[in-house]
Amino acid sequence: VDGLDDAMVLEAGVTLAQAHEEAAKVGRRFTVGVASEGSCTIGGLISTNAGGTAVLRYGMMREQVLGLEAVLPNGEIWNGLKRLRKDNTGYDLKQMLIGAEGTLGVVTAAALKLHPLLASRAVAIVGLGSPEDAIQLLARAKDETGGAVEAFELMGRLGFELTIRNVPGLRDPLSSVHPWYVLIEIASGEPGVAEAALERLLAGALERGLISDAAVAQTDTQIKAFWHIREGHSAGQKPEGAAWKHDVSVPVSKIPVFIDRANSAIEAAYPGTRIVAFGHVGDGNVHYDVIRPLGGDDDAHDALRSEGAKIVHDITAHLGGSISAEHGLGAMKTAEALTYKDPVEVAALRAIRHALDPQRIMNPRVLF
Repeated sequence: VDGLDDAMVLEAGVTLAQAHEEAAKVGRRFTVGVASEGSCTIGGLISTNAGGTAVLRYGMMREQVLGLEAVLPNGEIWNGLKRLRKDNTGYDLKQMLIGAEGTLGVVTAAALKLHPLLASRAVAIVGLGSPEDAIQLLARAKDETGGAVEAFELMGRLGFELTIRNVPGLRDPLSSVHPWYVLIEIASGEPGVAEAALERLLAGALERGLISDAAVAQTDTQIKAFWHIREGHSAGQKPEGAAWKHDVSVPVSKIPVFIDRANSAIEAAYPGTRIVAFGHVGDGNVHYDVIRPLGGDDDAHDALRSEGAKIVHDITAHLGGSISAEHGLGAMKTAEALTYKDPVEVAALRAIRHALDPQRIMNPRVLF
């Protein structure tokens, strides 16, 4: 770990939590953050090009990688563990391996970017009336802070409610019920700046009617509790029965249109299903989950997963989006992706793969 180069070199089995700890030892941050940080590994994060909660400010996993070491399909080891910010000497092989889901090689180590620690951090949960209001609030937050918004997470009422009900130790931080919620985190390198920016943002948003209520975390414990509500959404759904999970992205401005169209289509096709929409508004990523009806049968709901996904994904594609925002295609979505990807792109991807792995021995079930 090197604080002067703002870089660290880790083997692929290091967990994300360990990476955070090692960076902190030299007064730096590694900025990728996901709820499974205690178990997910650096190699897995790279091979799936993980996103997480800080993509708005720092980008996906591929933006954090300076160099890689990998074992290629022919058994040769590629040592590309450079810590360079600039290297224009041909194709960027590391970027081809990032997000390739192991099909072009096995990542064994990585050189990653580090960032300075931030001196002030402010977190709030606000209640508002619609996703449209959330998009307007995001635009104001960017303008108000000069780009210091670390996270901007949208949550619908049902997901918010299920999380508080089903995850122990959580409570609603607001005194009244709202159709939608946003968790906002602002961070700055200067003491007190984040808190002041959040206060200005919320005051202006209340005055303009963009938000109805707000709760600002006063301690680190409260910050963790607020984040636990957002990160507990998947756990909050589990006791409710089978669910179709969709991980889609659309242009940020199209999020309200996507949610409205998808809700209308799913509710018309499958009456009684319960929809939980939440995700990373700042980068256009919506986790759109459809839970079986109350008292319904899990197996019967699971049997409808493919046709339900087609409805959601058709709407996503029509809006210029992606059917896999941050979780990769895997075996489940590989065949379906052929419906939505440009044939020219698919042909190029197949050619690259055939050049490196002509016998298709690497993760053969995925990626065309």
